[in-house]
Amino acid sequence: MARVLAVLQEEPERQWRAREIAELLGDVTLVATYRQLARWTEKGLIKRIRTGRYAAAAPPTAAALRPGHQR
Repeated sequence: MARVLAVLQEEPERQWRAREIAELLGDVTLVATYRQLARWTEKGLIKRIRTGRYAAAAPPTAAALRPGHQR
């Protein structure tokens, strides 16, 4: 996960295809990649631009970093 997030954050404006991310992950199926991307999107780690396209999520705001803050 850290490697994928780092790559996405290096080019925050780029819209990555799920297939490209699967290739970065290596020995992971495309189906497994879609599942993992969905989990990361739900957690706010990445954002889904449209079907099959993902990008780095915006950095958290100061309010989001405060203890007890709920999204």
